[in-house]
Amino acid sequence: MKRNKIYMMCMILAGILFFGSVGAIVRICMSYREGEQVYEELEEYIREPESTKEPEVEKSSEENSAFTFLQVDFESLQSINSEVIAWIKIPALDISYPVAKGTDNAYYLHHMINRETNKSGSIFMDYHNQEDFTDRNTIIYGHNMRDGSMFGTLEKYQDPGVYDVYPKFYVYVPGYVYEYHIFSCYAAPVNNAAYTYSFPDVKDYQDFLGVIQASSEYDTGISVSEKDRVITLSTCVNTRKDYRYLVHGRLDQKISVEE
Repeated sequence: MKRNKIYMMCMILAGILFFGSVGAIVRICMSYREGEQVYEELEEYIREPESTKEPEVEKSSEENSAFTFLQVDFESLQSINSEVIAWIKIPALDISYPVAKGTDNAYYLHHMINRETNKSGSIFMDYHNQEDFTDRNTIIYGHNMRDGSMFGTLEKYQDPGVYDVYPKFYVYVPGYVYEYHIFSCYAAPVNNAAYTYSFPDVKDYQDFLGVIQASSEYDTGISVSEKDRVITLSTCVNTRKDYRYLVHGRLDQKISVEE
């Protein structure tokens, strides 16, 4: 009799654990879907003209002059959230999201652009940076989501083949497009120099550039100097909680576009 009671208790406990696990999985899936729906709806505020053709990497900027950029309705986006400052598009990874900037680096870890709580969070700029992207190093964060959303595919740049397909990405702000050329990709500890946003003098910035260039997993052939401005894209490494995957881009040009 006592053995039967123990068996029944074990079965009940196993059932509770099973249904608890199923419930957790369902909640995670619902959270992913909720985030996906919100960001799909935001795509109505961008328009990619029918004539859009991504510029070919091997051609010069003059030959690429026919490239047509996205048209972003910042007025509508900012009516949803006044902290929307930009839109980022990474063609090689099919990443295309609005970028926010809060008053800290915690809020948008767990809030979407519409300010609803969600584990997907948002793509956001470090609150120390200037929202006009004039800092020497501008830092942009995004979660490494298991469903591939947000910066969930950023680690694909570990493969030089992905880099070769399209080594540039774009940041849209009202009236302009910033074109960045990736020059370094790698995984590093959370206390890495990549998160430096203030440089007291030129030597500090030169040292910073030397470190992040030398850290690259492979040679991109792209050089940077103290005259350049860079952007750092950062996401988690799921296999190592104390590491981040980093992609650095050099600002090649600021292009004026019609709003």
